[in-house]
Amino acid sequence: MATELTELKQHTRQTFVKPAVKEIAITTQIIDAIFNFYPKECYCLAGYLDTSDQFWKVNYHFDLLVTKIDEFLEIKDLDQKYYNAAKAIENVLFQNTPIPLTGYMLDSKVGQTKDLSTNEQIIARHKLIKQSKIDFKSVITKSKVVTAAKESNPPKAEKMWWLAVAPLAAPGTSLHGTGYALDIAGNNLETTRISKALGASLVFNEASHVHVEFKNWKDLL
Repeated sequence: MATELTELKQHTRQTFVKPAVKEIAITTQIIDAIFNFYPKECYCLAGYLDTSDQFWKVNYHFDLLVTKIDEFLEIKDLDQKYYNAAKAIENVLFQNTPIPLTGYMLDSKVGQTKDLSTNEQIIARHKLIKQSKIDFKSVITKSKVVTAAKESNPPKAEKMWWLAVAPLAAPGTSLHGTGYALDIAGNNLETTRISKALGASLVFNEASHVHVEFKNWKDLL
């Protein structure tokens, strides 16, 4: 494992892993094996998510997406066609809203804000969010709100825009539920390079962060 890499030892475990990250035994073993290889600017922002956490994550992305659409609608001298497109996307999202409407993206830990919606309502909401992310991604790229290529390491000012339009697994299906998937933020290019060298089974640059899977996690031990 990591034969061509040198342990940088720029992190302690506490500096690499954000407080909100949840772990099971697999997650803990993976993090313990890899954190010393990443530079200081890279950090783990998500790990294990059970099914309940994944339902909460749908509402987090709803909250974030609506927040970024509202921010977009306030841009000075915005072309009317982009304004209309963004407003139409928001109107679709408001067909199925969490109860309460907001608070999820400000939670200090996963699942803190409780939604009164049924699981069936949240599953239907995920479908609206999935298409709305695709539509809003087109709007922010064509209007040049984001300028960096998705596969690069976007500037900090653009990363939340990219997170708002990042793919979102349906609740109950995310591989974060296995314990071997991590989200690592900071320097996406370095995260990608190092994770591949560590033997990650999947590395997916989502622009806002990198989704990394260590399906063969026992090889790290």
